[in-house]
Amino acid sequence: MPFCAPPDLKRDVAAIAALAIGHCRLPHPDVVAQCAGAIFPTIRDQRRRGTVDTERGLLLDDNATPRWAIFWAHGMPQTHHPRGWTIAHVWKATKDPDAYTHLANLCLMPECLGSLSDKDGPLCRFLEYHAWKVYGWHPAHTEAPEMPPGYDCISWRYLDPHAEPLMFVRHRVMSLKNQRVMILRQLMGLADG
Repeated sequence: MPFCAPPDLKRDVAAIAALAIGHCRLPHPDVVAQCAGAIFPTIRDQRRRGTVDTERGLLLDDNATPRWAIFWAHGMPQTHHPRGWTIAHVWKATKDPDAYTHLANLCLMPECLGSLSDKDGPLCRFLEYHAWKVYGWHPAHTEAPEMPPGYDCISWRYLDPHAEPLMFVRHRVMSLKNQRVMILRQLMGLADG
């Protein structure tokens, strides 16, 4: 069988985005505004996960802290990965501590749709522009994105807001006893107790 090039999706990107994004959940705008920055001092480094970059004061992570950031900031106490869902990064800035756990850079989406936001997938431009338009945020090393055609036809769905997101995050960090949380306490300057 000869190799076939992938189909050109350009004319269908807006329709694909509208359908897929309708099944995603994004951080609530009020929660993002209250948090105003990265939730945790972490970056992704799968090989050295659970260790600390002492020069930069960062926990090296395997995607647990973005999950905790989006859940805990919305008052959901779970630590486990939700079955059938994935946490996607809007921008591929996983080595940027200001972006890695910034709520404006996170999206909860069904696992079966996860590849649509990978690399330069059809959801990327829509999610990036949404973060800029709704949250007023993009990573410092990027320019403000332009509105993709069809953006106005998208219906965005948000997680339920939590009145005190940072207080709930702090409560979770102070109440859990796993190794990663103990490291986060030190890096965040939180006293044990």
